[in-house]
Amino acid sequence: MADRLVAWLYDTPVAALIRGPEFRIRLEWRPEGIERWGLGSPALSVGLPIGAPAGPRDTRGLDFFENILPEGPALERMAALAGVRPVDTYGILAAFGRDCAGAIMVLPDGDRPGGNEGSGYSPMTLGDLQRVIGTLDVTPLAAAPERGFRPSLAGFQRKALLGRAGDGTWQLPSGDAPSTWILKPDGPHAMAANEATCLRLAAACGLPVPQADLLDVAGLPVLAVKRYDRQDAPAGDIPVRVHQEDGCQSTATPPGLKYEEQGGPALRDFAGVIRNFGDPRDVTGLLRRTTFNMAVGNADAHAKNFSVLHEPDIPAVRLAPLYDVLSTIALELSDSVGQPMRADTHLAQRVGRQADIRKVTTASLIDEAVSWGIRRRAASAVVTETLDQVLAAIPATPGDARVLAVIREQAERISRAG
Repeated sequence: MADRLVAWLYDTPVAALIRGPEFRIRLEWRPEGIERWGLGSPALSVGLPIGAPAGPRDTRGLDFFENILPEGPALERMAALAGVRPVDTYGILAAFGRDCAGAIMVLPDGDRPGGNEGSGYSPMTLGDLQRVIGTLDVTPLAAAPERGFRPSLAGFQRKALLGRAGDGTWQLPSGDAPSTWILKPDGPHAMAANEATCLRLAAACGLPVPQADLLDVAGLPVLAVKRYDRQDAPAGDIPVRVHQEDGCQSTATPPGLKYEEQGGPALRDFAGVIRNFGDPRDVTGLLRRTTFNMAVGNADAHAKNFSVLHEPDIPAVRLAPLYDVLSTIALELSDSVGQPMRADTHLAQRVGRQADIRKVTTASLIDEAVSWGIRRRAASAVVTETLDQVLAAIPATPGDARVLAVIREQAERISRAG
């Protein structure tokens, strides 16, 4: 394993990662990154400014890079493949840091982005796609070290990271070619059609969402989502990575604290990030998204399910498109012996001091917005308009009829509660 790793951002080395005791990571800022963006720049993270002093007990470097990794069984399997423990963020990134969220690439010291001559994409057959989806428990994220494709992506749900040609053909990335689509197959609980329905409804309400397709792979529903942190390039060129960070990274929070009740960020903390480092009008956009999440019954909208996009050479951020949105209250759940279970309605982040999504009202949403600094009258207008848009869009939105019925009931309840 390399003695040190280097985090690259837009083909510029920004920080060296050095293994510390107790699985810590010590950062050394690279002069190239300081020269390009300047001391104190939020280009890498608003929660970890470039050049920020980092003492021996400072965990911000570890927290930021740990947020790049997946959670649960995928993390355990990646650690096993890397020959390290799941708590060894450095060791896992050394093996799987070449294709991460945003524009970051974590490479062994001495390597450069694009230095892999085998970078590119190869077409997949339907059989190839079935095999990739069917082996995600063994090879998380469809990683393929033999092709030089060593990706990492946050989240608990199983995912495959692939490319896609203009004609819709799925592709296997090789070397430093970035994945451009995320495929999420159904697991123990049916989620693909639910999320596809919510994304279509969000688009009908005018909210920015990534392109998404609901696939049938040998009878298994699979949601395919185009990565918003990738940009298409001219024909024949490798797609471009676009930098982003999630709500835990931007607030310097470890991934284990993504829920507010565990000590993680509140919605107002993320609103503060947007107000202080982006366009204040995006705070209103955050209110629209929060209202939409409550209307569809998404109780699991935690800090890692909000992100900001960074401009390459301007110290500013903007809200990323809506993602990982589904009606959790509409999930049909069962326990280990097949008995039906009620969906958890406890909120990942409180809304107007409410901790249960069944108790959120229009007043809760307005109170939450006021705590961000939005005037009450303006907040009321945004909340009311968004709820009206959801209810008006449901009849024409294609998708799971049962999920849409649950959403209608939830949105009407919030509107009536006032």
